[in-house]
Amino acid sequence: MKRISKILAAISFALVSVFAPASIAYADEGEKPAVWLQISPVANRVVLDPGVEITDKMEVDNIGSKKFKFRVYATPYTIANEAYEVNFNTDTNRTQISRWISFNQKKDAKKDSEKKWQNEVVFELEPNGRQEVEYKISVPKDIPDGGQYATIFAESVPEETSGATGVRTISRVGLILYGRTNGETVETAEISNFSMKSFITSGKIAAEVDIENKGNTDFVATVSMKIDKVIGGTVAELNNPYPVIPDSPKRHAVLEWEDTPIFGIFKVHTTIKAADKTIEESKLVLILPVWIIVIMLVLLTIIIAWLIILIRKRRAQKSRLIV
Repeated sequence: MKRISKILAAISFALVSVFAPASIAYADEGEKPAVWLQISPVANRVVLDPGVEITDKMEVDNIGSKKFKFRVYATPYTIANEAYEVNFNTDTNRTQISRWISFNQKKDAKKDSEKKWQNEVVFELEPNGRQEVEYKISVPKDIPDGGQYATIFAESVPEETSGATGVRTISRVGLILYGRTNGETVETAEISNFSMKSFITSGKIAAEVDIENKGNTDFVATVSMKIDKVIGGTVAELNNPYPVIPDSPKRHAVLEWEDTPIFGIFKVHTTIKAADKTIEESKLVLILPVWIIVIMLVLLTIIIAWLIILIRKRRAQKSRLIV
């Protein structure tokens, strides 16, 4: 038994040495970039009435260290794939609004008669300067029902340097426009491929699901998890929003518990809400790292070997007594 205790102590020491946390070194913050834009707001929702002009404003700040010019323009806003990567080049029936947007080039124009509306405008900003940019949405009389989506970009203009061959620094920031017409609105969704592992050897507790917009306007789906101890109270509650655009690929939503421990057993209740659909599921999740499994197998092997040795010794002792 003493020999077995020494073996177990050696295994424990080795594991502590391997899995002990290491010190982390952090890099110092770098200098402020010369070209750096910031935009406010980053999203805007508008109601689109046929034949109406809508005007609004946004603010562009130069938070860099250098004076530079920037241009403002509109592009379509579409979804490229299930990971919800955005495409700003593909025009669809849902991005017509990008063609209805124009900008006031006059920096200090007050009266409508003084304003000069263009599809693209250029301004110049000093460091720490701010430019208010006015934009107009001229809605046609005949428009499709449902959602319309575009992005308004503010993008720095590289300096023209004769004979320069170096890398040019460009800063680009965008405001997403979510338009909704006053026509017939259909909000409906399809939820599929929900999954959550019941047994985890590494990684995080995570819920995954595909959400598809079957209507004609955008909605915000939510995925939430309530994580409880088997005996005890709640240890975490998570809730993440996932905007879903119509006429786009399914959105693959993933919600992870970032503070997942390396070992434990939990009761996890997951709720997915998307437009007119809701699904809920509860399950027990066991987290058991590979190294703990290895230790358990080693201990089991040692115990079995010890039992075999013990049984053989007893049989040998009985044989001697009989003789």
